[in-house]
Amino acid sequence: MTAPPIKLRSPAELLAVIPHLLGFEPRQSIVVLALKDNKIDLTQRMDLPDPNRVDEVALALQRHVLKEKAAAALLVGYENTAGDSRPLIEALGERLRAQDVSVRDRIIVHDGRWRSLDCTDPSCCPPQGTAVPPPAEASSVLAEFVGVGSAPLADRRALAEQLKPAPAAADVNELLRHERTAPTLLTGSRSHRLAEVWSRVLTRPTGALRIADAAVALQSLQDVPTRDGIAAVLIPNGLKLEILPQDTQALVLQCRKAVRTAEDTQDVDLTTGAIKSRLIGLCQHATDEHAAPVLTLTGTYSWWHGDGALARVALDRALRCDRDYRLAQLLRLMLDEGIRPERP
Repeated sequence: MTAPPIKLRSPAELLAVIPHLLGFEPRQSIVVLALKDNKIDLTQRMDLPDPNRVDEVALALQRHVLKEKAAAALLVGYENTAGDSRPLIEALGERLRAQDVSVRDRIIVHDGRWRSLDCTDPSCCPPQGTAVPPPAEASSVLAEFVGVGSAPLADRRALAEQLKPAPAAADVNELLRHERTAPTLLTGSRSHRLAEVWSRVLTRPTGALRIADAAVALQSLQDVPTRDGIAAVLIPNGLKLEILPQDTQALVLQCRKAVRTAEDTQDVDLTTGAIKSRLIGLCQHATDEHAAPVLTLTGTYSWWHGDGALARVALDRALRCDRDYRLAQLLRLMLDEGIRPERP
């Protein structure tokens, strides 16, 4: 998640914010926060590597910080065993300082306590560490996150579990085996029916998603221009409409109109968090046979809105379902390289 404009006054507040930036509680990880003008500009998380890969991972993290032209960075290691994160934190800190990037603090979190490697004052940073405060003690700094519906999950696995097929996926799959109707809805006057289906998918609460609508939506995404058209509906400034086929352009315009109508007449929540929730719900309706396009669409939307964690787990499953799915391959490469969307 992209950080809202907040002011952090202590390491304890920083530790309270990190799970909201990632979408989950980090474990056995390093988190790097790149700073510009004393504001969090980029948040990266990587699993702690094996000892023989410390330099490789430090180099990758350094490259992303330098690409952002960050003036400073904060390094936080989350470890299960004392000392696990220190080699990587020290290696990365040395690399950043060598490139004139100030390392503001290096913090280690272990067994529910944190301590700074750069503070030698025992009254401030006791050797045994300080208890990580519960979220209630940092409610003021978390208010902005809570206000946009941020609720970190227990760990990265829990984030990935959200995208697994639910029992309803078997019903959708059975329907698709017998009624492959979505492609025909794209042509001529019938495209408005597909627009209406997608309007319902994008505006109704996740629990209200119909099996028939899920089947039509998932089948429609097998068509690449349609997939890109729905991406244009979700991200109006992300794709030029004129590069799409004319029938897809018509679909996009009809879908946008249907979504606006639903918003005006039904008081629909169309915040980023709500749309992500509905896309996740659609992913849960997809068996592996039909999942790669919707997972990639979810990854694209999440990446565009700064949620790299959700984007990555969506793309991981997409490529498990179809390792040759080109857009998923491209997006994962962009995530690996720390490339962020260019906004108009």
